[in-house]
Amino acid sequence: MFDSVWDFLQQPIFSVSGEGISIMSFVYLIVVVLFTIIFSRLVIRFLKRNVYSKMEIDQGARYTLSRLVKYVFIAVGILIGLQMVGFDLSILAFLGGLLGVGIGFGLQNIFLNFASGLILLFERPIKVGDVVEIDGLMGTMKDVGFRVSIINTFDNESIIVPNSDLVTDKVKNLSFGGDTNLRVHAPIGVAYGTSISKVREILLGIAKSEEKILEDPPPKVVFKEHGDSSLNFDLLGWVESPGDRAAVLDSMREKIDDKFNEEGIEMPYPTRDVYLFSGEGQEEVDVAKVA
Repeated sequence: MFDSVWDFLQQPIFSVSGEGISIMSFVYLIVVVLFTIIFSRLVIRFLKRNVYSKMEIDQGARYTLSRLVKYVFIAVGILIGLQMVGFDLSILAFLGGLLGVGIGFGLQNIFLNFASGLILLFERPIKVGDVVEIDGLMGTMKDVGFRVSIINTFDNESIIVPNSDLVTDKVKNLSFGGDTNLRVHAPIGVAYGTSISKVREILLGIAKSEEKILEDPPPKVVFKEHGDSSLNFDLLGWVESPGDRAAVLDSMREKIDDKFNEEGIEMPYPTRDVYLFSGEGQEEVDVAKVA
């Protein structure tokens, strides 16, 4: 009975390159793949206990590197299993040529993003947990994958960004080096003739009244320029987290508007002189101020 079952499992079902493929051949393949998966987990566990902590690799890089190790071991295990089954691996050279053609015609972006993911992993200009800004979108880096990365905005929206954009485009990393302090700017213009010292006093008082504005470095007011129709200032202050910027600016702008109205300080609109003529070659008949 046992011999008959064993003979049945060894019986070739079909042949590949002259090699008979039986049910046991697939069993061998599955066993080899399972063994490589188990072995990869042991290697990853060893890396976590003995390598990651000593090299001070951050959590995101650990996760990505562990996945890379896992995929490499599984790929090697599949190749070994196929060779044990009897598949001719020389066909992989042909498949590699087809893959190269595919990359040339349509898959180059996928492989570009994959290569960019490896760059992000090893160079680590951007890590999981960093606050970044790209194309006007600000959020926290939630995941750095092999092909794409995920940014979670402060509106709780998940933005999927190709890794190549993070490598080739300009990206603001507001947490680079672990320092999350950020300076906020509140530009404001007042009418000509307004006391500069009074404007400075009001703006500094508003900044110091904000709980989330740091005392060190202290806030300050910069007189930027004499504009076309206004004296332009910039109120500067530091906050501990980029997520506080929007709330602090909203509060300061509201207080500036209220305080300026209370003190009678005017924030002028741009004005232009418009000359009106009754017809070609005739004298000027009117001048109007247009806001």
